[in-house]
Amino acid sequence: MNTGFLTIRRADMEDAAAIARIHVASWRETYRTIIPDAYLDQLSAEKREPGWRNSLAEGPVFVALDQTNEIVGFANGGPNRENDTTEGELYALYLLKSHQGQRTGKRLFDHVLEDLRRKGFLSCMVSVLADNPSRHFYERFGGRLVSEKTIERGGKQLSEWTYRITLDPVSNA
Repeated sequence: MNTGFLTIRRADMEDAAAIARIHVASWRETYRTIIPDAYLDQLSAEKREPGWRNSLAEGPVFVALDQTNEIVGFANGGPNRENDTTEGELYALYLLKSHQGQRTGKRLFDHVLEDLRRKGFLSCMVSVLADNPSRHFYERFGGRLVSEKTIERGGKQLSEWTYRITLDPVSNA
């Protein structure tokens, strides 16, 4: 387990390739026993990088850097993609397994939630596979299960749970 100090900062366009690499690596680490291997094996950082360049252009993505300034995780969020309300959404939060359990995920999550609060959102939705052991992370921070649906990845039907987290309003004090 890595116990070095980590820095959280807003990502810039030069981080797109590293974010794409972390995205693919963390999917493979997290979902290897949940999603078929063939699906995970075909994922590629090169194919994901353009999407991350678009995400970086659209809004903030936060990255966690280890003591050598290597990106080890990232998170982003914004308006809820399902509806036009006062609800935000956590789009992604991925962290290499070697850096989990050190509150880095919580720090990334807090940056996204703070950004959503500043934008006036009253709650945050997050969808996660029911079989993902990390789903308990959202429950620990006030996430309440509000819906469940079936999705398909790699030819396998999977249960996806959606949590709502109430955001405290930004204080003007």
